Amino acid sequence: MTGLQLVAAIVNSVAWPAAVVVAVVLLRRELVSVFQRVQSLEFPGGKATFANLADFEKVAAVAGKNAGAPADAEAASRYAATEFSAVEALASQAPRQAVIDAWGLLEYHLNVASDQITPDRPHGWPQVAHNLEAWDKWPIVYPAILELRRLRDHTVRSSRPPSSADAARYVSLAQELATTLRTSFASPPIEKPGGGS
Repeated sequence: MTGLQLVAAIVNSVAWPAAVVVAVVLLRRELVSVFQRVQSLEFPGGKATFANLADFEKVAAVAGKNAGAPADAEAASRYAATEFSAVEALASQAPRQAVIDAWGLLEYHLNVASDQITPDRPHGWPQVAHNLEAWDKWPIVYPAILELRRLRDHTVRSSRPPSSADAARYVSLAQELATTLRTSFASPPIEKPGGGS
């Protein structure tokens, strides 16, 4: 191999990687924009979509209606807003952690609701889901909760975090479901002895 053939072979082997690097550098803003709009991700053995959240946001809104007295619903909504405010703020800076924390708060509310239906039962997803089957709104909210759980699991396993917008939607839906649970399973007011309140 002559010196000229060696140089040609080196240039030929470096050309494609160099072209890709130049294209990425020149088009980085457009590429970032495209990746932020990605609604789903397919990988060997599965698929994850945050686009499905829109369907479940409607379901959660329907389930939340008439979950309790208007005053109870308003109080539960204020409580959930306060409870989820730190997670909402986290969505823009650490979307992966926001999804994980939002699920943790929702899971807490699922456990509380489960305890009210069947006290003294162990916690854990299959048991809690089974206990909540006695709740009249469970068939409505169950698919949304399953999707949030699946998305949380995917977020934990994935090397690519969700976008800030997807994390914010996830947190919002988890908050709405937590409000529905809190309203539906609000503890009755404790009466003081003597009939006074």
